[in-house]
Amino acid sequence: MGVKYVIVEPDPPGWWARNKFKTVVVLAVAAVVYLQGRDNGSADGPQPRPTPSPSASVSRTPQ
Repeated sequence: MGVKYVIVEPDPPGWWARNKFKTVVVLAVAAVVYLQGRDNGSADGPQPRPTPSPSASVSRTPQ
């Protein structure tokens, strides 16, 4: 009775194993860009909201 050797090559790595690092880097960069863009409304920083301008309306209260 002899010893039988079975040589089996391992399965190639799946998509996640091959691309895990690249995927995490792309998602991290996208998150940073999103958060930075949300914090400053534009390149000049957050823009102030316009205040209502006073109107020339007539007062309706009797004097």
